[in-house]
Amino acid sequence: MKRVISYVLLILVFFLIQNNIFAASSLIMTVPNLLMILVFSFGFIRGSLEGMLIGFFCGLLNDLFFGNTIGFTALMYSVLGYGMGLIGNLYYTDFVNLPLLLCLFSILIYHIGIYVFAFLINGYGSFGSYLSNVALPELLYTGIMTLLLYPLIRRVEELIQKWESRKARNYA
Repeated sequence: MKRVISYVLLILVFFLIQNNIFAASSLIMTVPNLLMILVFSFGFIRGSLEGMLIGFFCGLLNDLFFGNTIGFTALMYSVLGYGMGLIGNLYYTDFVNLPLLLCLFSILIYHIGIYVFAFLINGYGSFGSYLSNVALPELLYTGIMTLLLYPLIRRVEELIQKWESRKARNYA
């Protein structure tokens, strides 16, 4: 139960920071995708099921506030969280280089999905302009934030595990 409460708080904090603090900043025209960092990180660290569930709730929250269709971002985040969980089971590492590359790959796949299902099917714009104006700036900004946030998220996960194991020892 405490893990669920911790996840809900993390999702809400990342959502609020992404959509209030970074969105209000006039320094850069894009916003880092902090929710994707959260989905990727917990999928990579905890596995497919938790990555998929966190992805679903992060995407649903994003869809409810900003989406034209409810469920599209939730589906994309869920699939990416599940996929990162599979990769995390095979290649888990404590170093930040592989997680950074996988996070950037997740963002790129997410933007390709958005382009295909939101723009290409409706006949809007070219992929080159979408890539250079939207996807690459967000990719760069999210990559920088991944370097800062992934070690923090790993530390939070370690604290949650210690909290759970201490509680289990008290009952044993």
